[in-house]
Amino acid sequence: MLTIIFKLISFVQRKYEQRRKYILKTRFATCGNNVDIHLSCNILAPAYLSIGNNSSVGAYTTIFAGFGVSIGKNCLISTNCGISSVNHIQEAYIRYEGDSAEATGSKPVIIGDNVWLGMNTCVLPGITIGDNSIVGAGSVVTKNIPSNEIWVGNPARFVKKLDMPAQQ
Repeated sequence: MLTIIFKLISFVQRKYEQRRKYILKTRFATCGNNVDIHLSCNILAPAYLSIGNNSSVGAYTTIFAGFGVSIGKNCLISTNCGISSVNHIQEAYIRYEGDSAEATGSKPVIIGDNVWLGMNTCVLPGITIGDNSIVGAGSVVTKNIPSNEIWVGNPARFVKKLDMPAQQ
């Protein structure tokens, strides 16, 4: 009897997760095929988020796409990452008088194809991460990262260039 109840609960939970993911993906600016968004992700302003084919966003990741976030094809965003295109005004006397992108420093985030963001990575507004790059776990990305490079640390620093095989 208990196994039947557990199977039923599991079935209902799977259907709920599938429905939630479907609804979320329909709200994105664009969403490629075979995109996996973990159920526990928090995506704010999904209408400004674009995700390419075969990309995956891990558990507990937060994406604040208010000024645009673009994630390329075949990307792996690991667990508990933070990606934000939105910033805040630093001067207290201006902070609550009005909000504009220029005053806040809010800028779009662009993550290229085949990028891997390690666990607990933070990507700040206005950052571009080039194709085939890797950002190590716990890194805070404060500068643009060129293609085919590994960066790690807080703030993220260049570690090494990746040797990419020639395309056939």
